[in-house]
Order: sequence, then C-alpha cells, then structure tokens
Amino acid sequence: MRQLILIVFIGFMVCSCNKETVPREVQIKFLEIEPSAHNIEWSLKRELYRLHYTLEGFNYTSYFDKDGNWLETELEIDKTELPVAISKTIAEKLSDYSIIDIELVKTADNQIFYEIDLKKGDKIYDILFNDSGKILRKKI
Repeated sequence: MRQLILIVFIGFMVCSCNKETVPREVQIKFLEIEPSAHNIEWSLKRELYRLHYTLEGFNYTSYFDKDGNWLETELEIDKTELPVAISKTIAEKLSDYSIIDIELVKTADNQIFYEIDLKKGDKIYDILFNDSGKILRKKI
C-alpha cells in the first residue's frame, strides 16, 4: 500500500511541473527529505529544480540539482523571528530600507543564513546575512 501511495505521489509531482519533467532522482530525494509536504509546485530555473510546498502550515522552497542533490531550503519567516544581531545591523546600516520579504535559508552543508529583500527607492536589494548580523552578499 505504501508503495502504491508513493507511486501515485510521484506521478502527481511529475504532472505538476510546468513544461519540464522532474527527474525521478529529484522526486525520490525530495520524498526522503519531506514526505509530509503538500501543495507542491515544481519549476525549473537555471538547471535547478525549485519546489514550493507547504509543511505544517508553513511555506517552503527547496532547491535540487538535476542529479537529485538537495542544495537548500528556504522558509518564509516574520521580522520578529530574526536574530537580534541581524535586526541591529538593519537598524544601524539599512534603516532607510523597508523590508519586503525574509527567508531563513538552510543549506546542504548545515549552514543557516537569512535572505532579506529590502527596498530603497525603486530598487529591491537581495541581502544575505549570517546569524551574527554580518552582510555576506548584497545584490540588486
């Protein structure tokens, strides 16, 4: 019975991918990592499979390469969930920016980062922080 459910689920995931077929390796790896995910939507961007899904009421995005290797998962979080050090950096160095979106990023090598989209004027900046508040990357 479990095998039948797995086959049906994999079939659903293949059908839900826009224009591209999701490789079986990617589907299997995802099912190993997040077997309880639902509302799954696949897309292909720059040879990376991006998977949007819901798990326990939270919205996630995971990325896999074409061989099924999990690269990272992003979780949308609220400003109140940011480490104090990041909030302090934003207040001191980016106070004239407004926060649009915040994501907690977990990588395959067990690192945790915070990716924050900030707006200043008509430009949106994608800024990556470590948990001690250091800016690791800033791009438009």
